[in-house]
Amino acid sequence: MMNVIKSVCVAVLLMLLLASCEYGEYDRIPPAAVRLEFGNAAMWSMYGVAAYPDHKEFIKAENKPRDFTYVANSYTGYGGVMLLCDPVGIVHAYDMSCPVERSSVIRIEYDDESLVLRCDECGSTYDTSTGSPLSGVAAEERYFLQPYAVYFSPMGGVLITR
Repeated sequence: MMNVIKSVCVAVLLMLLLASCEYGEYDRIPPAAVRLEFGNAAMWSMYGVAAYPDHKEFIKAENKPRDFTYVANSYTGYGGVMLLCDPVGIVHAYDMSCPVERSSVIRIEYDDESLVLRCDECGSTYDTSTGSPLSGVAAEERYFLQPYAVYFSPMGGVLITR
């Protein structure tokens, strides 16, 4: 009898855990190399983000930003890299390709009025802190933005990579 009660409790606990888990797709866009390096603090202060709601777009194929020097081993992902600072001061990097549209030329943009990331093509919006979908097809289907890692060096440099 005790084993039956334990089995039922374990089954109920597993169902609750599985039902409460948030799922979503993070890998909707094709894999592409990502490597943006800001070699020192001066370069980061010029091209990086310092505080909310700072944001920058990096697209090597379009030489964006114009005065940023891309080197041979610089890569900006599938649709470009959106670099931004969230409300608590954490730096995030996301691929700019909309995960709904899955095109390298249909990109998310920073919405200065609502302070979210938005795809003008499908209308989906995304949270700047997590890349999670807030509205639109992306929210219905649970399509997250592709996040990239941001590493800070003790020497003042920053590396963004996949």
